[in-house]
Amino acid sequence: MKSTTELTKATTANSEEIAIRWVFEQLATAWNTGNAKAFAELLTDDCDHVTFAGQHIKGREENQQIHYDLFTSWALKGSTMHTGPEQASIAFLSNTIAISHSTGTIQLRFQKKPPLDRLSIQTMVLIKINGQWKIRAFHNCRIQKPGLFQRLLMALKRN
Repeated sequence: MKSTTELTKATTANSEEIAIRWVFEQLATAWNTGNAKAFAELLTDDCDHVTFAGQHIKGREENQQIHYDLFTSWALKGSTMHTGPEQASIAFLSNTIAISHSTGTIQLRFQKKPPLDRLSIQTMVLIKINGQWKIRAFHNCRIQKPGLFQRLLMALKRN
């Protein structure tokens, strides 16, 4: 039987996880509605965002401007964010710091369904500021199969 302290910790962790998942939902809603301001409000003022192309966006203000440009561009206007097949993992490093791994894809307006063969993996560090979870670091990377050199090394290692 669990002690009252253990149950309280579990309940708190569960409510914190729900709060973080709400941040993820709001991030998707902001993307899906093309709202760069709402997207940026989920980030810390000093956030670091590394895109799947390797671009390093520094700070909330720069993030908002770049996402505004993306959301109004011919390429991403009307696009929607979709989560991958597995639920995002969340690990608490402290009461105010969490790390999450998730997968997802962007469906362009002319695509009939989300391109699940073009998934990206995201690593996010979230911090709790004044009772609210914010994204401090966001790293997005396209999921790829190992290249030829890597496959050769793996084959040699097996032998």
